[in-house]
Amino acid sequence: MDTAVGSLKGVFLDRDGVLNDLVFRGDENLIDGYRIPWTAPFVLSELRIKPEAAPAIAVMIGKGYVPVIVTNQPDVSGGRIAPAEFGRLMRAFRVLPVVGIYFCAHRPNAGCACRKPAPGMLFAAARRHCLDPARSFMIGDSESDVEAGKAAGTGTILLAPAPVATRADRVASGIMEAARLLP
Repeated sequence: MDTAVGSLKGVFLDRDGVLNDLVFRGDENLIDGYRIPWTAPFVLSELRIKPEAAPAIAVMIGKGYVPVIVTNQPDVSGGRIAPAEFGRLMRAFRVLPVVGIYFCAHRPNAGCACRKPAPGMLFAAARRHCLDPARSFMIGDSESDVEAGKAAGTGTILLAPAPVATRADRVASGIMEAARLLP
C-alpha cells in the first residue's frame, strides 16, 4: 500500500488511557477469558477526559500537527457498551480539537485491517486528512499502538509511567510530555 498519501504532519492519538482515564473494574473482571482490571468507560458517566488532553493537543497543533483519534473499541461488538451509549461517549470527545475520530469495533483476532496493531485506521485517517505517515507520530499507551505506528511508517511515542521495554521511538509519562517531545 502506498503510504505517502499527503504532505501534512499528523499525530494519531489512542483514546483510552491517553486522552481519558481508564476505569477500574476489579481484579476479578474477566473479558473474553482475560483478567482485565482496567477498561474503557462503558457509560458516559464513567468518562473522564484528562484535563491535560486539550492543552497537549493545542501544543501539537502549535507544532504543525493535525490531531486524529484512532482507537480500538471491542467492547461495542463484545456487548459491554450499547451502541447508543457508544455514540454518546464518542460525541463527548468533540470537546477536543481533533479533526477526526476513527474506531475499530472488532474483537481481538477478528482479522480486520483496522484493529491496531494493524495500520488500517491510520491509513484511512491519513488519506482523509492528507497526512504523510513518514512525517507523523502515533501516541499510545500500549505496544499495539506502537506496532500500528510502525506498520504505518510513523514515529511512535509510548505513554508509560516508568521505563519499559518497547519498540517505541520515545517514551513519555503522559500526553503533555508526549506533545513536548514532538519535533
